[in-house]
Amino acid sequence: MNSTRKTDVQLGEMAVSDHKETIYPANVISGSELRNSRSVAEQRLLLKADSVILPVCALTWWVTYLDRNSIGNARVMGLQTDLSMTADQFYNCLTMFSNFMSRYFRPNRTLGVAVVSFGAVLCGMGAAKNYETILALRILLGATQAYVQFLTVYISLWYKRDEVAWKTAIFFSFATISGSFGGLISYGIDRKLSFEKTGRAPWSWLFIIEGIVAIAIGIIAFLLLPRLPDDLQRRGKKHWLFTKAEIDLATTRFASYNSVNEKIKPKQLLEVIKDPKSYLFALMQGSCVLGVGVVGSFLPTFISSFGFSTVQTQLFTIIPYACAFVMVLAFGYLSDRVNRKMPFLLVSFVLGCTGYVLLLASHDQAVGIISACLITASCYSAILLTPVWLNVNTVGFTKRGATWAFTETFGLTWSIMGSRIYDTPPHFVKGHSIVLSLNFLACFCVVAAYVYMRRINLKKERIEREYAERGETHPHVAHQMTLEEVGEAHISFKYVL
Repeated sequence: MNSTRKTDVQLGEMAVSDHKETIYPANVISGSELRNSRSVAEQRLLLKADSVILPVCALTWWVTYLDRNSIGNARVMGLQTDLSMTADQFYNCLTMFSNFMSRYFRPNRTLGVAVVSFGAVLCGMGAAKNYETILALRILLGATQAYVQFLTVYISLWYKRDEVAWKTAIFFSFATISGSFGGLISYGIDRKLSFEKTGRAPWSWLFIIEGIVAIAIGIIAFLLLPRLPDDLQRRGKKHWLFTKAEIDLATTRFASYNSVNEKIKPKQLLEVIKDPKSYLFALMQGSCVLGVGVVGSFLPTFISSFGFSTVQTQLFTIIPYACAFVMVLAFGYLSDRVNRKMPFLLVSFVLGCTGYVLLLASHDQAVGIISACLITASCYSAILLTPVWLNVNTVGFTKRGATWAFTETFGLTWSIMGSRIYDTPPHFVKGHSIVLSLNFLACFCVVAAYVYMRRINLKKERIEREYAERGETHPHVAHQMTLEEVGEAHISFKYVL
C-alpha cells in the first residue's frame, strides 16, 4: 500500500489537500488512558459542528421521541375510549411502532424527508376514527422513524472517541425534554382545546400539533444537515458551513477510527457474529429499548395509577423526564471527561433495578414518583451510553453499522415484548418484574463486556512490552498496517473501558 504515514499529532492538526491521491492511514487512538488535545483548526471545526449539526440532530431526535411519549398521553386523554379500542388493540399499535428499515442512508436528505413524512402521518392520526386507522398509521410512523436511528452513528462520525458521549448526550437530552414537553402540551390541550370548545377530541389536537412541528423540523434538517465528512470531501465542493480545509480536517478526524470512503465488506459482517461483545451489547441494548419503550408508552398510566387525576398525571410526567435530562447530560459529560463508560452505564442499570424494586414493594404516591424518576433517568442514560460504548469500541464502518443493526434487532424484539407485558393493572406486577429481571441481566452484561475488553487491552500491553524488551517493533507497527487491514486486533488499538 502506497500511502503517506503521519503521526497522530500531525493527523490531528492538518489535512491532506489532495484526497484523490491519498489513502488515509489509521490514526490509532488508545483506549481509556488517552484524551487528545485539539488544535485551533479543530476547535473552529467543532464550533461550527456544535452550532449547526448538534442542534439540528437534537430537534430531529426530540420530535420523534415526542411521539413515542404522545401515544401514552393520548391514551390518558381518551384515545382508547373514544375509538372503542380494547387493551389488546392499544398494545398492537405500540407493537407496530418499530424500526423495520435500513438506517444507512445519507442523512441530509433522507432524514429531512423521513421527518416531514413522520409529521404528515402524525397529523393523519389526529383525524383517525377507528382502531384500524391508528394501527396502519403507527406502521408508517415506525417506517419513517427508523431513519432517525442513524443519528447515533452519524454523530459518531463527526466526533472522536473522547468527544462523542458528551456530544451525543447534548442532542439525546432532547429526547428527555420531549417527555416533559409532551406532558406540558397535553396539559395545555386538555385545558384550552377541549371537545366542547373545538368540536375535536384533545388527543386529536395532540397528534396534529406535534405533526406540524415535525414537518417544520424535517424541512430544517433537509436544508441544513451536511453529508458525512468523507462524502463531502470526495465531491470536492465547498460546503455552505465548512471550508474545503475544514472538510479535509473533518475527514482526517473521521479517519481516526474509520476507513475513509469505506465500502461494504462482507468479512466484517461475519466478524459481528463471531465477536462475543456483540451479544453483550445486544442484551444491553434490548434492556435499554425495552425501558424507554415502557416509559414512553406507560409512564402516564403508571402515574395515573398512583391516584392522580388526568391533569395531575400530565403535570407529574414532567418530573421524571427532568431527572432524566440532568442525568443524561451529567453522565455524557463525565464519561468523556474521564474517558470511561462502564461505571456510568452500570450505575444507570442499577438505578433502574432500584426503581422497579420500589414499584413492586410499595404503592405509596411519594415512593411511586421517586420510582418513576429512577426508571426514567436510568433507561435514558443507559440508551445514551450503550450505543456510544459500542461505537467507540467497534472498528470499521461496516462492522459498526452491522453491530448496531444486530443490537437493534434485540431492541425491537424486547420493545415488542414491552408493549405486551403491561396488561395487569393497577400495579403491573408482571411487567415490572420482567423489566427488573432484564435490567439485572444488563448489569451482568456490562461487567462481562468490561472484563472481556480489559483482558484484551492488558494482553496487547503485555505483548508491546515484550517486543520493547527485545528491542523489536511489533509487525503491525513495523509494516505500518492500518485499522482497516487489521481491525480491532491492531496492537495499538485499545478499547475504551
